[in-house]
Amino acid sequence: MNLPSLMGDDSVGLIDALYTIGKEFSSKTSDIADYLSLPMVSGKEIRVYLSVANIEDLESEEDKPLQILGVSKIDVADFLSGIGSDEEKKERYLYKDPPGSNTSWRYSPLLRLGKPKKDMEKNRVAFFEGEKSYIEKIKNMLYDFEKMKYSEKGSTEKVINGLIEQGDRILECFSDKDSSYIIIFGIDRDGEFIYPGEVDTFRRYFSEKLKGSLSVGKDNGINRCNYCGEEATSFVNFDEIFPFATFDKPNFLPAINKNFSNKVYMICDKCHKVFQNSTTYVQSHFTDKSIIYGIQIWVIPEFFTVDENTFDRSFRELKDYFLTDKSSKEELLDYITDESTIEEFTSVFHFVFVEQNQAQLIIHRMIEDVPITRIRKLKGIWEHAVDRLGYQFDKKLSTALKTVYRVLNNLVMKEESEAKVMRDLAVNTIGQILSAEMVDTSLLKREFVSRIPKLMNNDQKKSQFNFILNDFLLLNEFLSKYNSSLGGLI
Repeated sequence: MNLPSLMGDDSVGLIDALYTIGKEFSSKTSDIADYLSLPMVSGKEIRVYLSVANIEDLESEEDKPLQILGVSKIDVADFLSGIGSDEEKKERYLYKDPPGSNTSWRYSPLLRLGKPKKDMEKNRVAFFEGEKSYIEKIKNMLYDFEKMKYSEKGSTEKVINGLIEQGDRILECFSDKDSSYIIIFGIDRDGEFIYPGEVDTFRRYFSEKLKGSLSVGKDNGINRCNYCGEEATSFVNFDEIFPFATFDKPNFLPAINKNFSNKVYMICDKCHKVFQNSTTYVQSHFTDKSIIYGIQIWVIPEFFTVDENTFDRSFRELKDYFLTDKSSKEELLDYITDESTIEEFTSVFHFVFVEQNQAQLIIHRMIEDVPITRIRKLKGIWEHAVDRLGYQFDKKLSTALKTVYRVLNNLVMKEESEAKVMRDLAVNTIGQILSAEMVDTSLLKREFVSRIPKLMNNDQKKSQFNFILNDFLLLNEFLSKYNSSLGGLI
């Protein structure tokens, strides 16, 4: 394995853990399933039903283009609704992130829209007016199917005209300001929406695009995968899978060798498949978005036991947990603090604090090799703080970390820059706690005391001051006990 030559040693454990997740959760349904990811975690989907003349050819092995007649219907549904396992639903969407933010084509006829505005007229402008409108992006996306002869000539124009004619219906569907949206194009078969992954034509298009995204190794002077070390003929940049793995970000996967330039970390097709599958499961199962607003915290396990039975049992228990309703109601962090779940001395966890910024992921902090014993001791320290102050407070570790952010965020008045400062301080403080580093409680006290006059002069904050003060006192108790217990956490 050639990892250390291309990246800092601190990242090796995390990359190995991500690879293991991709391998252990590998799909058993088809050859392309592991390349797929979900376009979002939750939200709504606008479904565009395409009327097709050659409906009988959809399941034919013959490579015939779709004879699209137009748009027959548009409706809206909850994302990931309907029957089937998560694996089957992932394959239904046939989604994979495009290779770059400026790419006009997509691997399947699906476009992410984000959240709508409150004003319908503003949504109309965003959807239908200007070169950067959604309708232009859809036109470019669909035209690539036509250009590559997966749909007949003139199909794109028919679909776009249909969307414009039903513009009011689209805006009616695109109206929940609290939901993220995608728009997805499928086939109308007797009123039933057939998803792209259920249509052979779309699957063939996906496979051809996937093949084209792999670069030929000999053209780059590369003949071995930088991860597994095996010889291969085609490679892909690691930053296509993890967008923070770029040359200009020294905190992760830095290209020490300048000759690699933007080719930060080249991996073979086999490893590409495993890591791509890993991203899907990290985002859907190993990510906590509830602790700090706008920050994803990846909680990545690494089992280092040499006992294969223990290793297999640990992953089997994780898989079983994710299949239960409990996993949707409980933070993963709280699951692993339960001593009846994962055996001690068999695992460490890697925590990565990332922020989504359009197509990029920004790393704010990364903590490697946190033993499960430390995580469980932190929960005990929080329980001690809650009991000592006599508060009727949740004793989960996730609540302790949420309290760090909530206390600091309560100190924010109206300034957006101040909110960012406090968020960064929360990330740093939680990072120190997980890393078993001393936390400067005097800094937190100064921040709190200096803002008391503003809090008392703000009508909204003043009415909540008792709650704000009690939160701060509990956090101070927790951190004081934490600092005095550092010797037993390392």
